[in-house]
Formats: sequence, C-alpha cells, structure tokens
Amino acid sequence: MSKIVISDTSCLVLLSKINELDVVEKLFSEIITTNEVADEFGEILPPFIKVFSVTKDQKDKVL
Repeated sequence: MSKIVISDTSCLVLLSKINELDVVEKLFSEIITTNEVADEFGEILPPFIKVFSVTKDQKDKVL
C-alpha cells in the first residue's frame, strides 16, 4: 500500500534537529510539502520530499 504524507514545517524541523529526517522516507512512499513550508524550513530539503505550489483556491478548500 502506497502512503502519501503532506508535511508541515514543524515535523521537518524537529526531525532535522535530531538528524532523522530520512526516517520519513523509510515510512512513506511519498512526502509532499509546499513552497511556503520549504522556505520556512530554511534548508535544502532532501530529494525524496517533493515541493509543490498551491493556489489560493486550493488553500481555501483545505481551510
């Protein structure tokens, strides 16, 4: 079964601080985040984390 995770900044920051960011790659087949989260993270994300732009309409649907 394929699992996709949409991540926010806090989990990326915490895992990065303990040098365990790669653990999410082992747990999930795909990790997706937004440009805003990638910018807030402030470091280069590993290639297994995909970054996508989200439109205002898409954000409004989630909220």
